[in-house]
Amino acid sequence: MKILLVFYFSIFSINLFADNYIDSITLTKIKKLVQKEEEIALAYKEYLLKNGKLPLTNEAIDIKLLDLPKGFDTINPFGKQITLNIDNNSTPTNKKDDKHKIDGFKSTDPILKSNLYDYYYSNKYRTNTKAPISINNSDVEIILSSKEKFIYENSSNDSTLSKITTTAPDNLAKTPKNKYYLDNKGVLHWYDSNGNYKFSYDKELLLDESVSLLNTDGTVNSTYKDLVKDIEFAGMTILHKKDGVAQEYININMGNIIKVNQQERDIGKTVILFNRRAGGMIVNGDIYAWGNNGNAITGIDAKMTLSGKTSNGIYPLITVPILHKAKIYETVKIGTTDKLKYYMENYYSSPKRPKFIDLFAGVYTGTCGITTKGELYCGGTTGNQRNNNSTTQGDYTDVDKTSTGDGARKGELLYRSTYFDGSAGKKLKKHFANNQIWHFLGTDGRIYIWGSNTSGFGALGTPQNKTLTNYQAIPNLYNIIDMTYLTTFGFRRIGALSSSGEVYIWGVEDNNGSTTDTIYGDCTKTWKNTKNVSINYDMCAPIKITIENSNLSTIPNFKYIRGGIDAFIAKDDAGVYYRIRQEKSKKIEVDDIRNLIPQKWGYNSVDDREIISADISRTVNDLTNLVKISNGIVWINSKNELKGDIFISANENDEYFLDSIKKIKWKQIKVIDENNGMCGIDINNQMYCWGNQSYYRVAGSNQRYKVASTYFIPVFNTNLYDLSKDFMVAEAGDDYITPISSKEWQTTIVTQEGRTHSDAFFMKYPTYIGGFNYEFEFK
Repeated sequence: MKILLVFYFSIFSINLFADNYIDSITLTKIKKLVQKEEEIALAYKEYLLKNGKLPLTNEAIDIKLLDLPKGFDTINPFGKQITLNIDNNSTPTNKKDDKHKIDGFKSTDPILKSNLYDYYYSNKYRTNTKAPISINNSDVEIILSSKEKFIYENSSNDSTLSKITTTAPDNLAKTPKNKYYLDNKGVLHWYDSNGNYKFSYDKELLLDESVSLLNTDGTVNSTYKDLVKDIEFAGMTILHKKDGVAQEYININMGNIIKVNQQERDIGKTVILFNRRAGGMIVNGDIYAWGNNGNAITGIDAKMTLSGKTSNGIYPLITVPILHKAKIYETVKIGTTDKLKYYMENYYSSPKRPKFIDLFAGVYTGTCGITTKGELYCGGTTGNQRNNNSTTQGDYTDVDKTSTGDGARKGELLYRSTYFDGSAGKKLKKHFANNQIWHFLGTDGRIYIWGSNTSGFGALGTPQNKTLTNYQAIPNLYNIIDMTYLTTFGFRRIGALSSSGEVYIWGVEDNNGSTTDTIYGDCTKTWKNTKNVSINYDMCAPIKITIENSNLSTIPNFKYIRGGIDAFIAKDDAGVYYRIRQEKSKKIEVDDIRNLIPQKWGYNSVDDREIISADISRTVNDLTNLVKISNGIVWINSKNELKGDIFISANENDEYFLDSIKKIKWKQIKVIDENNGMCGIDINNQMYCWGNQSYYRVAGSNQRYKVASTYFIPVFNTNLYDLSKDFMVAEAGDDYITPISSKEWQTTIVTQEGRTHSDAFFMKYPTYIGGFNYEFEFK
């Protein structure tokens, strides 16, 4: 009897162990299935956000079109094919109630279903999917966000029927029309039946200023209601652009909105501009500048006389940032008459003062800025080298010249352009001057030019030398979102970036390394294409970078471009940085910066896989011959470490310099001159600069060049000047700058003209210049 009992107990234990073992294997499969369903759902949602349509092949949902993990198997752990379907709930014409489903786990075993209820039939382990509603229903629903649902409801794989397109807008052709443009960040932008942009929709609604949100009596405009009826929801934040400023509202319920507060948020950024001709900055919408004031870069009357001039000193050199004054065109009704009261009373710091989002400041040109309304303001009207009747001096003279009445000119101020006045079709978002020609980037994506077109900078093609005052748009160049320039004499080029990720460059300064050769090359460049056939390119017109005219086999989708000393820095949509340059007679070179840095100081193959900021610099050897193109690179990696060619010969082996660089956590770097003067921003938004900060120019018989000698940065803020003198105002002229510091903070440099200066201001270590409690960026 005991033997029989033991026998039965053993059989029972074996069966129980086997059942538990089978349940454990099945549970592992179920967990893997839930993971697969989650991955499919996420890829499905991402496909909708990226493509604005369903992943269809022959009108059936095709899992293979989804961007799934490498090696993903669409056979589930139970050996069944995973499929997707859309349940239209018996209402094919109404897509709003459609359900997006994955065929789920199927079993006829009720005990198995019951045992696995806590995992597969629970939402505890799901994010992008919703578990079947019961053990008798195997369908798994994909959870779509409100925006993903909206994209699905308005999409069609027939492009003629779809209300969503991923083709970038074309301002010239006025497309798209009556469609949403879905950009690569998943943001929807609505264009009306005339191809005009009206609003953007993501988590918030951003209305263009052309849309009337409120009537004069404070009620919600009916046209606005009709425009957003398909996308509005209770609690939606509405940002309404007005004069470049966003006012914030909340949608309480359908067609009922309230303003959050009476304060306005400035859309513009804080910008720091450095070039080899001094610089400026925008802080809280106000423009500050410094440098040689011979052409009133600082907004101080350039013809004011100062005592104590040396035999070499010609013009005052302002070493601190000076706040610019701008003419206020805001009127106030006095009695029955509109008066420029703020301007009449010199109330330049009024709350009604213009606010700026872009600036350009140079010793030749004076200072200009673009307001939040898209208006262009420029100063320099009292410049010593200015000729108000000529465009060949480089300064912009087409500004308000009112001579009588309330608005009569008062001297050195920023005055509004008579052309780019912020009216329809005359709004700007960026501008700069290179040599003697101005480039203005309009809100319409076109680049307009004004001034003296030399070196092919005007991009009008051959012949190149013309004086232009009619604001001609550069031909065959559309949908431009950014533009920039190179600064080193002999290597200057202009660059532009289109909304579709294409880079264009032009200009024909061709310094080939010899001081005796002309730097102005011919427009025509002949390069061999991929078939070894010689092709002529006109570098006096925009040249789009292609595989035929560059060293690339595939062209990246560029999203960012910034000018450097003699090459551009660009970044693609994958976050990879590139150096772009074009030497005399050579094809365009586009190089992945990661391939240029392995032999540089501080390089680490692991830490430097991701770069967050980069610029062009010179190697120590490059610094011995400034008429040669540079080969240096500086970069910041994802650990906020600054590395690369940050030296000159004086600090290459200075352990204190290296220690200072290593102690700072960096996030942006900018090389500000060809002698390796640099400035960087740390993670606390503090700016540090080091290296040479002096620029000397030989005037010779051209008196205009006397304004060029200057300091790059506001050097008074360094606290490195000699304490025995006050150097808020120094002097600069023909190949001369007042030495402000003792030998401890001096170095010897050789200029491009071959002149030696042993008293150039040299910052041996990273020196704090200024900082802000909010983010700012280099221009």
